Amino acid sequence: MTIFKSLITAIAIAAGIGGVQAQDFPSKPITLLVGFAPGGAVDIVARALGAQLQEQIGQTVVIENRPGAGSNIAAVAAARAPADGYTLLVGANGMTTNMKLYANAGFDVQKEFAGVSLIGETPPVIAAGKGFSGDSLKDLVAQAKAKPGALSYGSPGGGTSAHLMMELFQRAAGIQLQHVPYRGGAPAINDAVGGHVPLLAVNFPEVIGQTNAGTLKVLGVPSLQRSPLLPNAPTVAEQGFAGFEASTWWALFAPINTPRAVVDRLSAEVRKAAATQAFKDRMAQIGAVATGSTPQQMDAFIARERELWEKIIVESKITAE
Repeated sequence: MTIFKSLITAIAIAAGIGGVQAQDFPSKPITLLVGFAPGGAVDIVARALGAQLQEQIGQTVVIENRPGAGSNIAAVAAARAPADGYTLLVGANGMTTNMKLYANAGFDVQKEFAGVSLIGETPPVIAAGKGFSGDSLKDLVAQAKAKPGALSYGSPGGGTSAHLMMELFQRAAGIQLQHVPYRGGAPAINDAVGGHVPLLAVNFPEVIGQTNAGTLKVLGVPSLQRSPLLPNAPTVAEQGFAGFEASTWWALFAPINTPRAVVDRLSAEVRKAAATQAFKDRMAQIGAVATGSTPQQMDAFIARERELWEKIIVESKITAE
């Protein structure tokens, strides 16, 4: 009985301490880890969020870039950080795909992270260069079915969100295309503009300039509504593939044992930031839409994303190594 009482007392004390910490949070600078080099989309999103959070919470928000291994280095560092809310991770699609894309990613997103909030998203697109003779997904499907495997498409690389989206589309359409992975979206776009590869699966912001110039044509956007930045580009869903949706997204993660009150406070601040016009405008500059979610909504989203894309990765035998 004495041992039992001591245990209850210890739990109560620990709960009290946790409550005080959550109530005082944040009382010092917060670090946002980013698994990519400065200047990329994830870095831009992290810095925009950090600036807005800093204004809201009255504490310095530091962006720390730890690029490498498809963002796995930063994810592992964040998972091993103290679970106090002061070291967080701005992650993207790789958080739900890298466990299958890499032989040893070093982390499990559902076991080692608490979802804080979604931050923003942008769709990848299916586009065509001058090497493609059609004008729509209907034309693409017809040509692909006439000569299976003859049509090729470029992507920013194996296992990227654009590549996986195209794998999903091939399944939905019942077609087979030849994948040509590049080291980033820019060289893939250059080859499509030059007529060396007929089709593209790339992130939406990367093709706005070429689309406006008429050197590329967007055949389909995998979002449920047309993008206001490309209002003339039809969605994949409206071309006979009802419900087809895929996105490149960004979200905030905390180590799994971070106190729930701290996670909830952080989530509320991210949602508040995402609702500001300044943050919406910064996201629009990179062709993205600001979003926000509760921790529960984000955890459900991560579970759905992981289930969908891991199935595609395993069945298509896709790797990033």
